[in-house]
Amino acid sequence: MAEPRAQRKNDPHGWRKEAKDLTAAVAGGSIVGMPLLYTMEMWFRGMMLPEWHLGAILALTLVVTFLCSLASGFRNEDTLLGTAIEAVTSVGIGIVLSAAILALVGEISPGSAPREVVGKVLLQAAAVSLGVAFANAQVRDKSRTGDDQQDDKAPEGDPEALQLRADLRDFSAAAAGSLLFTLNIASTEEVVMIASRLSPWRQLVMLGVSVALCYVILFASGFERHEVYVKSVFQSRAFETLMTCAVSLLVATALLCLVGERETTGDLPTLVASVVTLGLPAIVGGAAGRLVV
Repeated sequence: MAEPRAQRKNDPHGWRKEAKDLTAAVAGGSIVGMPLLYTMEMWFRGMMLPEWHLGAILALTLVVTFLCSLASGFRNEDTLLGTAIEAVTSVGIGIVLSAAILALVGEISPGSAPREVVGKVLLQAAAVSLGVAFANAQVRDKSRTGDDQQDDKAPEGDPEALQLRADLRDFSAAAAGSLLFTLNIASTEEVVMIASRLSPWRQLVMLGVSVALCYVILFASGFERHEVYVKSVFQSRAFETLMTCAVSLLVATALLCLVGERETTGDLPTLVASVVTLGLPAIVGGAAGRLVV
């Protein structure tokens, strides 16, 4: 598919387009893979599988990712060779992203046995890679209302009332997405286990990664191209991201208090560590929720 002349002129080497493609890939992989990255059974299963089994999983992941890339992908390739290269890239991104998140939650570390690291990462990367392969279908060209394109005719009514309604819809979408992603995680031992590993500086790092992923998911999709009825700082990228994160963290806190293990709310430092721990999937879910509502 030939690129528009103006696009080639503005991006002669294709670096900008490649950066957008990779950003969408990370967003798609995070949305699909995050819940499984918090699953203890997946961690332990990866440790126990023999080498030939891991090789078979990698081969199957490549084949399935290739088939998914034919339907969606993250680069819009239109040749079999291009699709094959994209599938390999998708698996590579899945492996890197899985390893990064597992390291962030303390499940793998420089002192871990190589065999253990490979097993955990490859098993998790199978799901993350599929999310990368479906990035175009998941996150590309979404609007505030979830439509691929905005209606040409603007809705009638008081701008402030319309803006309030849009903001409330965004708030509700973030809360719903967070609840969906974390309801089956909040009550598990994984939250207690991960929170116990997090020193204060690692909590800050995890919170920073969560905010960064929220930004990537929202704006890799072209989410900034939404209709604004009343222009203000509340419609900026920074505020949209922080609002989504704040709502998601509130949902995570409420779930820990209502259905979480007793240890997660035993004292304030433990509660903070647990909220940050559950906040990562909650924020990813909150951002994902805003793309589909």
